[in-house]
Amino acid sequence: MSSTDTTNISAKEKDSVLKSAKKQTFLQRLRRQKNVESSIERELQANEKTINAHEPNNNKSLDQASDDPEKINIGVGIQERFRRALSKTGRSFSDLFLIGREIDVELLEDLETRLLLADVGVETTVEIMQELTSQLKRKKLIDGHGLLGALQDILINKIVGCQKSLEVCSQKSPFVILVVGVNGVGKTTTIGKIAKYYGKQDKTVMLAAGDTFRAAAVEQLQDWGNRNDIPVIAQGEGADSASVIFDAIGSAKSNSVDILIADTAGRLHTKNYLMEELKKIRRVIAKLDDSAPHEVLLVIDAGTGQNAMNQMQEFSDAVAVTGLVLTKLDGTAKGGMIFSLYKRFGVPVRFVGLGENLEDLQPFDARNYVEAVLSSDNKNA
Repeated sequence: MSSTDTTNISAKEKDSVLKSAKKQTFLQRLRRQKNVESSIERELQANEKTINAHEPNNNKSLDQASDDPEKINIGVGIQERFRRALSKTGRSFSDLFLIGREIDVELLEDLETRLLLADVGVETTVEIMQELTSQLKRKKLIDGHGLLGALQDILINKIVGCQKSLEVCSQKSPFVILVVGVNGVGKTTTIGKIAKYYGKQDKTVMLAAGDTFRAAAVEQLQDWGNRNDIPVIAQGEGADSASVIFDAIGSAKSNSVDILIADTAGRLHTKNYLMEELKKIRRVIAKLDDSAPHEVLLVIDAGTGQNAMNQMQEFSDAVAVTGLVLTKLDGTAKGGMIFSLYKRFGVPVRFVGLGENLEDLQPFDARNYVEAVLSSDNKNA
């Protein structure tokens, strides 16, 4: 055998050993993940009890919270709303970024695990850790506090592109927004809050009660209409959803309404026949305006986890999703799914749900979001 062949074999063997070592390291981290997750959950529960004892209860029902909607959360800034909503996620990072804490292998592996537990996603987490390691080698990072600043910058850069507010084109009358999603994500409530948001911008809004399958869904949307002084087009439970939305577009055109927001029945993304109904709705809308719907908003529950990727894929295939609304961020310690969704699909996040109150639906802001995800109650961090 020649010396060249021997060199090639040695190189291959070395490469194989390195790959095996990396794989073992990754598997070791995964084996520790359950133990770490349990520990974090216990810590979160303990912190939650302490915080609940000192904070007012904001988890009122919408009916309770909306008695005087103009006075809700007065004095609470946008940054503070993000921080409060994402406090559960923030507390999972609370002990990592202390001033003076040495950056070592244990700290980096702990950070990596917690990013994964927060649903940031495997690919994004690997990229983040590679960048942090690179900065560490260049001696740009001194301690845990410096690590926090570097991590914030990396995370913001990864999702700043999905910070695109929904601009309503005045040339489209009405501007049709079709709202879709699975059962229980808060579509109808989100529609009511979006209607309020645009009403405050002096836009005329109309709602279409296209969810004709869920009991009381029509009444719920009509209640939002009464609350916001907005007309609602409905035909009652059991009516054809496409027909309701068709009539609503016609009415909006004749009344020169700026925005029509159409509700649809919640459906499992795995049920093909239900997804076919959505395709029918889109075809019917196009008969009145071939450019409509002008926006297809997919509403996703922030606590869904990585299953949100499947929902996004199926709904995009059916009706070409153009924007996301992430709800219930205040109810989960896993608020990082935006990173995975944007990395894979590149669809902007239009709004985020930061609580139950009317003012808690806000346009997505990448910096406020990241700073809240990494925030903690630790004054040294």
